[in-house]
Amino acid sequence: MEAVRTSSRQLKFFHLENPLSVRLGNDFFRSLPAVPGVYFFYGQAGELLYIGQSSDLKARIGSYRHVTPEKNPRRTLRLVHRIFKIEWRECALPAEAIELERVLLLEHRPPFNRAGVWKGDPWWFKIEISSDKLHLELTREASGTGPHPPAFRYVLGSLVRCLYRSACPQAPLSAYPHRLFDASVPLTLSLCLPDIAEAAETLRSYATGAPETLLSKLESMPRGASLWEQEYWQEELERLIKYAAKNASMPASPPVSPAPPAASLYLKEWCSGRDSNP
Repeated sequence: MEAVRTSSRQLKFFHLENPLSVRLGNDFFRSLPAVPGVYFFYGQAGELLYIGQSSDLKARIGSYRHVTPEKNPRRTLRLVHRIFKIEWRECALPAEAIELERVLLLEHRPPFNRAGVWKGDPWWFKIEISSDKLHLELTREASGTGPHPPAFRYVLGSLVRCLYRSACPQAPLSAYPHRLFDASVPLTLSLCLPDIAEAAETLRSYATGAPETLLSKLESMPRGASLWEQEYWQEELERLIKYAAKNASMPASPPVSPAPPAASLYLKEWCSGRDSNP
């Protein structure tokens, strides 16, 4: 009798169906409200695992059903595997959700949250140009733009990936620089871009509290060919909007464009409603 052959390859984390769909059911995700709010992930024993916020709870929580080993970091895979209960709190405005999440993160410090759970040393962001490359460095030394809060370390990857996408919109993901999709990108990076001076100015503007240039470019770009790519870039955009709304001190003046992108409206809303938030 011929022996049964086994594969030595590691099994995929999810086989056919995401565990959230199995545990909570599709009706649960269909019932989620498409409103701003803060959401909470709990483990099997009722322990709080993660706190997040979104301007659209239905879309954001639902996106966790599409987590795969091919496009998400292991930390996110482990989180999804451990979720047994999801709760949420609705908010009137996206800015209110951002502020509520900030307060709750410092209060509860869930194990799967990294940014926002403690107050650490500040960062400085160095942006330099050579003849053919854009050189970036995140450092503790007081040079470049800064000081930036500890959370800047975690938004840096999204910032650089989105900058590269806006500068090279036709480039497939496979053509992006090495390690640009790491969960934590290197503290020192060098990028080859079509217009280095423009890219440097776009980064510098975002880092100094004027993110409209980059966010407007991203808002006007196609979301991507596949569903997972659309969700990925939408999450990246939301991360940049969230960080800018938390940390940029922007005047709540009328936008120059007669039809401003959602990102600019979002930031204006945050600035105008800042003093009334809890």
